[in-house]
Amino acid sequence: MSDQTDKNKPSRYVQSRMRLVMESFETPREERQHLYMPVALAHVYFPRRDAKLEPTESWKHTSGDFSLRIKQISVENPRTGEDQFLGVPFGPKARLLLGVINALALQQGSNKIDIEADTLPKFLQKIGLTDGGNQINQARNQIARLASSIISVSYRQPDGSSLQANLPIVKGFDLFPQSQPGQLILWKRHIHLSLDYWEELQKHPLPLALEHLRILSGNARAIDFYSFLAYRLHSLKKPLFLTWPIMKEIFGGDIDRMDNFKAKMRHTAELVHIAYTDAKFSCNGQGWTFEKSPAPIQKKQQFVIP
Repeated sequence: MSDQTDKNKPSRYVQSRMRLVMESFETPREERQHLYMPVALAHVYFPRRDAKLEPTESWKHTSGDFSLRIKQISVENPRTGEDQFLGVPFGPKARLLLGVINALALQQGSNKIDIEADTLPKFLQKIGLTDGGNQINQARNQIARLASSIISVSYRQPDGSSLQANLPIVKGFDLFPQSQPGQLILWKRHIHLSLDYWEELQKHPLPLALEHLRILSGNARAIDFYSFLAYRLHSLKKPLFLTWPIMKEIFGGDIDRMDNFKAKMRHTAELVHIAYTDAKFSCNGQGWTFEKSPAPIQKKQQFVIP
């Protein structure tokens, strides 16, 4: 009986997701905590998996009139004197960590952010984005990639011209601390955002709910779809219809076959709807219909680390 009970018991991961869903459901909309992304990242996205680029290569994602390019910057290892390329940020951790860093910057009103936690594990535990050492290592790696990348976002205007901004994201990390020069410890109590990135973030911040992103924290595509919905739905004047090929261009560049994308996108939508229950959208054989919905979070709420 005991063995059978253990087999029927949800995994630790499933139990964690169920707890996060309940916490989100019980948190009033006006009390949800804010994370932020630049609005451009509701149109084009970081890679969902490790792109494994050569040093001279850049990541590029194009969707409609928007294009994102992420370029690697070499960093010198003072122990070896050699330049190293750490790769571009990818996956859900990169998205979540950038959202937290953005929120702290906007809350504190400065591109120099004071982190009220003396270690990375304590910081991640306080914001609920880690359950153990492996996730801490993943977060450390993604911060390293954020600190050694430049993002370039361009927008094609109706007259055919293009607006482009090159934005180094995060700076100010000690990539190879003297105490343990062989490791990427990557922790200081102060983080600096580049001035260009900071100015863009202040002009065009997209608020997202921390409670929702915790639910989606294991799925990069779900975070991207959620960001898209958070930006588009509340401002719609009439229903928006997007064909399956357009949806694949936005959310399925890493999937070759359309039938595989359709299955994954339907699953992604189910997961996102568990978090963002107010979102109104549907799909059929032709494509997706999106309707005006309440924003997932009210404005002017601050993100606070306890």
